[in-house]
Amino acid sequence: MMTNTPLSIRYIRMGAVPIIQQVIDTLGIESVFRDHVKHDTRDKLPVSRVLASALCNVILERYPLYKMGHWAMQRGLVAEELADCFNDDRIGRALDRLFNADRAAIIGAVTVKAINTFGIDTSRIHNDSTSIKLFGDYANYEDDEKAAKPAYSKNSKDHRPDLKQVVFSLSVAGDGAVPLYFKVWDGNTTDDTTHLSNWMSLRSLVGHAKFIYVADCKLCVKDTMLFIATEGGAFVTVMPETRLEIKRFQEWIQTNNPQWQEALRLPNTHDKDGDPRMFWTYDSPFLSSEGFRIIWVKSSAKQFEDDQRRTQRIERTQEALAELSAKAHRNHDRLAKTVAGILKKYRTETYFEYQIVNDVEETFKQQQRGRPTEKTTFRKVETITHRLSWCQKPDSIQYDARYDGIFPLITNDQKPAVEILKVYKYQPYLEKRHEQLKSVYNVAPVFLRNPQRIESLLLLYFLGMLITALIERKVRSEMKERDMPSIPIYPEGRPCKSPTADKLIGLFSDVRLQYICKDQVVLQVVPDEFSKVQELVLDLMGLNPAGFYKTG
Repeated sequence: MMTNTPLSIRYIRMGAVPIIQQVIDTLGIESVFRDHVKHDTRDKLPVSRVLASALCNVILERYPLYKMGHWAMQRGLVAEELADCFNDDRIGRALDRLFNADRAAIIGAVTVKAINTFGIDTSRIHNDSTSIKLFGDYANYEDDEKAAKPAYSKNSKDHRPDLKQVVFSLSVAGDGAVPLYFKVWDGNTTDDTTHLSNWMSLRSLVGHAKFIYVADCKLCVKDTMLFIATEGGAFVTVMPETRLEIKRFQEWIQTNNPQWQEALRLPNTHDKDGDPRMFWTYDSPFLSSEGFRIIWVKSSAKQFEDDQRRTQRIERTQEALAELSAKAHRNHDRLAKTVAGILKKYRTETYFEYQIVNDVEETFKQQQRGRPTEKTTFRKVETITHRLSWCQKPDSIQYDARYDGIFPLITNDQKPAVEILKVYKYQPYLEKRHEQLKSVYNVAPVFLRNPQRIESLLLLYFLGMLITALIERKVRSEMKERDMPSIPIYPEGRPCKSPTADKLIGLFSDVRLQYICKDQVVLQVVPDEFSKVQELVLDLMGLNPAGFYKTG
């Protein structure tokens, strides 16, 4: 007797997994894991596959560890019968093995492959750090000298001194802000102690010292700058406000006019119709105390901001002082302490001078009780009250105003000042990577109990940032070569001039592969059809739409 078995349809929501998997294969990340991370013959699922799948999850959807096995099965990364092996305990043990592996060799192998395959220019490398906040006390973990120790920090960049943290130091190339190296430091580590180690690691990574190392003012340390210069490297950094060279220049410009040279004219990003952002440079005839070149930079935007901030601080100080001077005070010391606190709070100690004036009020009180008569005697009682008198110091305000918009760069590179300024102005692109780490990738807060696993997880985040940066750089460079000012990836087909990897990958979030089955036998595979925008993006990425599903 013939029976008609109904057809069934099941699907795999692949999303952008094929795109990410292709970059992983190009960089040989899974094979690097296979070579460096310890394996166990009892594993049904190789640790290299677990880590590669976890890396895809970090990039695409960032599911919690206990849901990652189900996620990997839905995306076709793990066979259904092995999904139970891909649980949070299995991932945790994989992170343990990754920590015990030679992580420096893993980073080096992947980064060098990326540099050589994608032709990344490493003549300029930028470094900066951020803090990753952790939830928990981390008091009973096994102490490991190799692991970064979570710690409290009064100067938390997350403004959460109540939480322990680790410091995430990242170095990127000046070509597409592609991440090249990272390191996790103890939570109370300051940047000035890390630059020497970072520079030496980068020198080993790129194979030479002939690159420009760019960082913030914490690089401006005598021993660090002298070491880099002695070893044949170059650096660019900004001088901290505490340097004597700045005090001397502030004195000098009171009676002299620097010969400012126009360096850059950039569009106003806050107001399209506003004045452009101008930058001028002045090569100082005097070297730093270490013998390095100083370039003074003047920014029109910074000049306006400095003036506005000083004006606001002065106005708030005036309001507070006016309120105090409107009434009499009985306690001299308390009044003096309050005034000093106001000036310190608004950092206007040099802009105001004040005086506490003593007012004496005389009253007469009879010495005896009862109704006063002609024979009643009186005694004089003097009551002393204190009144605040204050005024501005115009000379001090004008003194600081002469320095508005100015900041110094220090370097041992002899390129023209405008080129040095352009090098330093790329630093915000690195800061954007930190923003993506915390916003797009939601790295914080971290709930893992084990600092070793935290450090391994952050390695996966670093590799994820490297992969997405390469995708982003590839698309943007193709757009430039094809003279395409924008691509319509925003909702309603609106154009995007500088597409980010998150937006590009998001276009493929719902791509599916359907299987038509009968009696558990696959009769036909039906892939989703791509839109014109998706085909354009795949073309810019160098992917053939016809081979998209073959790479998954």
